[in-house]
Amino acid sequence: MDDALKTAISNVKLRLRDFAVPKKDAPDLVWGSEGQRISIDRHQFPVPNLLLFILHGVCGFPLGWRGEKMHWCVPFAYKDINCTIAFEKFGLRLYINKSNSKVNPKEVLGKLEKAIGSAEKHILSTLAQQQISDGNITIANNFHKLDGQYHYFREQAETAYIPQEHYKSNDPVEGISEILNRNFNAGRSGSFNALAMIDAYFSRLEHFFVLALAFSNYDRQSDNLVEFVGMVWSDKLKRILNVNETSVQTFYEQLVNVKEKYRNTFAHGGFEKSGQSFYFHLPSFGAIPASMSGHRESVHFNLFPVENDSFNNICKLFDEFDNYLKNDALISAWQFADSGLDLILEEKKLSEMLAESEDVDSFEQWIDREGYIADMYANADY
Repeated sequence: MDDALKTAISNVKLRLRDFAVPKKDAPDLVWGSEGQRISIDRHQFPVPNLLLFILHGVCGFPLGWRGEKMHWCVPFAYKDINCTIAFEKFGLRLYINKSNSKVNPKEVLGKLEKAIGSAEKHILSTLAQQQISDGNITIANNFHKLDGQYHYFREQAETAYIPQEHYKSNDPVEGISEILNRNFNAGRSGSFNALAMIDAYFSRLEHFFVLALAFSNYDRQSDNLVEFVGMVWSDKLKRILNVNETSVQTFYEQLVNVKEKYRNTFAHGGFEKSGQSFYFHLPSFGAIPASMSGHRESVHFNLFPVENDSFNNICKLFDEFDNYLKNDALISAWQFADSGLDLILEEKKLSEMLAESEDVDSFEQWIDREGYIADMYANADY
């Protein structure tokens, strides 16, 4: 242990100088009748295990008995008053001995909060970067969340584009006006939701490629995860798939077209690349689109950027590419993403997962087991 780390640990302990190991005959405040339970706001300690780190890991206070629906608990004495911090299924709880009301809960929690801040800055920040660099990390699997967002906007667009029944009016002008209004509103709503759908699809696709990296000859030494996450989606795709294959190249070109035409344009203020959204001045003939006759392909050519036919073609492309990933190119990666399990890249766990993924049925059974364990942990039933 170097001097800097020793100093950092000493500073944390100094902040907690009023905290001590409880006496051996101290009552069990969690499971006994002498403890007053106080719920702790989750925003004050958003990462509960950091409390466990400073109380048990840094200060060396022994763990208390972990009963039903509890992850851990650490008894301690604060200014000689018995207390316990417990991480239970429904959150953090502070227990204080009922026989002594002199302890101010805000004071106790405030000192713990400051101690965590010191530990994060002087102990954990360096360790975090080293562990990330070494690949000893877990990546949260948000595939279903992003997939839900994608399908929500897709369904909204599909509903908007459905032809609406209109009432028949004896007044032809009124009838035409009503039809035009309905078509306008349908086109506007459909187009806006279609643009959101496209953005959500590419967001989900990028997230999937990050999860798929583990199944694509991932090397803990040479693959820099921070750099990979920061890559544009096309570079991620090229790392995961072979764009020289005809099928991949076809999908890639079509996806690039959708990405550049719709997502990139409206992610940059509605401007197309290379000045194509500009109008140059042709003396005596007015302002002419920089794309000239190619303006017919511009997102600005029609009243709304995504019309019904374009929307259907985009959905067809997305479905075909998803099916290709799911059933052909990245079967195991899709299985894993769809499982909702977080991706653990620690060497032993990664090797276990990849070995199981060599057989579809075995991998499905492994996913079921891991899912059961994750559910047990979430419910504090382990």
